[in-house]
Amino acid sequence: MRNKIIQNCEEEKIQFLNQIQPFGYLIGIDRVTYEVNFVSDNIDNILNCNPQDLIGKSIDQVYDFETNYDDVVKLEDNDFVRKIVIINSEKYHVKSYVLDINIFIEIERHYEGTFDSINYYNFSEKILHAKTIEDNWKNLVNAVSYIIGYDRVMIYKFLEDGSGIVIEEKVTEGLESYLGLRFPEFDIPSQARKLYLKKKSRIVVDIDSKNSTIISKNNQLIDLSYTSIRSLSPVHLEYLRNANAYASFSISIVVNDKLWGLVACQNTTAKLIPYNVRMQCELLTRLSRISYINFKSNEKIKFQNNFNETAIQLKENLLVEESLTQSISKNLKQILLFTKADGIAFANDNNCSTEGDTPKLNEILRIKEWAKNQEINKLFYSNSFYKDYGEQLDLSPHCAGIMFSFIDSTYNNFLIWFKKEENLKLRWAGEPHKIEKEKVDKNGRKITYYSPRTSFKYWEEEVYQKSFMWQKNEIYVAKEVLKIIIDTINTQSFKIHNLYEQLKEINEELDAFSYTVSHDLRSPLTVMKLNCQLLQRRLIEDESSSNQIKNIIGEIDKIVEMMEEILVLSKTKKSDIQLEKVDPKLVIEKIIKELKIYYNATNTIVDIKDIHQIFGEKTMVYEVFLNTIGNAIKYSSLEKMPKITITSYPEKDNIIYHVTDNGIGIKKEDYSKMFKLFNRMSNTDGIKGNGIGLTIAQTMMKRMGGDICFESEEGNGTTFILKFRKK
Repeated sequence: MRNKIIQNCEEEKIQFLNQIQPFGYLIGIDRVTYEVNFVSDNIDNILNCNPQDLIGKSIDQVYDFETNYDDVVKLEDNDFVRKIVIINSEKYHVKSYVLDINIFIEIERHYEGTFDSINYYNFSEKILHAKTIEDNWKNLVNAVSYIIGYDRVMIYKFLEDGSGIVIEEKVTEGLESYLGLRFPEFDIPSQARKLYLKKKSRIVVDIDSKNSTIISKNNQLIDLSYTSIRSLSPVHLEYLRNANAYASFSISIVVNDKLWGLVACQNTTAKLIPYNVRMQCELLTRLSRISYINFKSNEKIKFQNNFNETAIQLKENLLVEESLTQSISKNLKQILLFTKADGIAFANDNNCSTEGDTPKLNEILRIKEWAKNQEINKLFYSNSFYKDYGEQLDLSPHCAGIMFSFIDSTYNNFLIWFKKEENLKLRWAGEPHKIEKEKVDKNGRKITYYSPRTSFKYWEEEVYQKSFMWQKNEIYVAKEVLKIIIDTINTQSFKIHNLYEQLKEINEELDAFSYTVSHDLRSPLTVMKLNCQLLQRRLIEDESSSNQIKNIIGEIDKIVEMMEEILVLSKTKKSDIQLEKVDPKLVIEKIIKELKIYYNATNTIVDIKDIHQIFGEKTMVYEVFLNTIGNAIKYSSLEKMPKITITSYPEKDNIIYHVTDNGIGIKKEDYSKMFKLFNRMSNTDGIKGNGIGLTIAQTMMKRMGGDICFESEEGNGTTFILKFRKK
């Protein structure tokens, strides 16, 4: 472990090699005093002086480079001032910039005729008017290849897994092409990538040239990260030598502050690219980068517009459907179209709706159960799920790549996309690993390091049990769809809550109205009944008129009875209740005795069995049994041998009562009317009733935490099933 740490520290100091390539010269001055802090030891070639003698001198005493250093100090990061200066009758490019405490002055010879303005503008026009992204990179490669004249010019793109691939190339005839080849991550390690973000271009004129050393105060290390003429690390130079490249030039392509790729150029012989030419290539690369960003932006806008239209339609469709399961299931095809997935499924409980090419139901449910056990509550995606979990979960290749999420916190509603297995053949440049070596440092410590590759002969890797990777757009679609579904659920919940509150308010108003009407109509109805009774006495000898008055009194009694029951129903909904232990035996016996007299049903047999105590409100218990037993006696009274059976039994936390009669029964088409207010069955003509009693019974049962239902067949009687709480 210690050796590896030492190696990492060594790598971190690559930018402090304190050497530059011999085609350039370097002076560093203090940003405050403008005194020379360091110089390259080859500076005597142009200034005719001993480099060591320059240390500590003011830059004005060394040479007038026609630069206002006060302005240089004010520059932003990565900005510079460039001038062409005459030194000893020769023209030189002088570039000045600030880094930390120093002002760097880089000097390179100027070569006349190196700027081909006509071809530069022609290349610029081609890049600007490229029809596709592919044409954009091809035009850049052709331009750079023409301008610098190197044997190989490539566009190298970094991939998400850390490796890279050559996506465009122009190569001299006779040399092997690298187009389509992948390069492992260690070819361009993370430390090199960080440097490439700092300094956008790098050049090696001759890998065998003797470098110039930096002379500085106290021999301190100088950070050469931003220096165009700095020497590259021995490892980099060895890498080029192994690739049969003796000169190299590369330009970083940075997109959204990330290293997207490189323009990588190699030549089989040493070759200088003049400063002006390098600048042309950098400018063309920037232009091509902007063109690429424009292409991607237009693609994104087009995709976003299309998706927004679909998202709106999807939300509307989801809001229209009554059931979440139905709404999602109906829109699976629409959701699938915006990804490159092969199939999609929505699982709810043990049910599943699918669209496209999906695995079998039991596989989907196993993945759902696995995700639930892992408590995965965010969007999960993998293109190697079959490889990682196929054996454990007994999966098929349809599950090679998956992307899923639960829609609720209960881990019940589950949306999942599938990508099937894709057997890929990847072409790699060279062996898939570096060779581990050891060396001894100046302190005698052994250091482990990896040598650069020695072979660039490609080899093929066959990839199994994986799918194509999930792209950013696909992940975006999944997240947005999930957001739409969750927002829709919340919207529907809010609507339901509002409707519930409105319904509650309406019901309260109706109850108040019912109570008022029932109470206020008593007096006028009583007066009407009394007047009718007086009129009946006067018309006692007129049988026809007397019977008409009698019918009126009967209808008044029905209205009074109906109002009394409406009043009971209203009170049932509003009154506070207190539940307690109730023994229904005496209540049932009393009700039976009273109802037999009321309905003149003395021949009705009532068989009472196994009466259990229940948990309820005494008055409500009485009303429930009064209505259910009353119905049983009333509708069986027409039978020759009417019989009613009342029994009960415990079931978990409840006591179940059955009230069974052998009466007229209920038609199937009347089942839905059974507990509705003022609804009577179609076979009850001539039997007294107003259709309120069972509504009262149902309301009371629910208020006591119980329930009521029935089983019936026309002509074969009815059984009311009462579910009371045990405690």
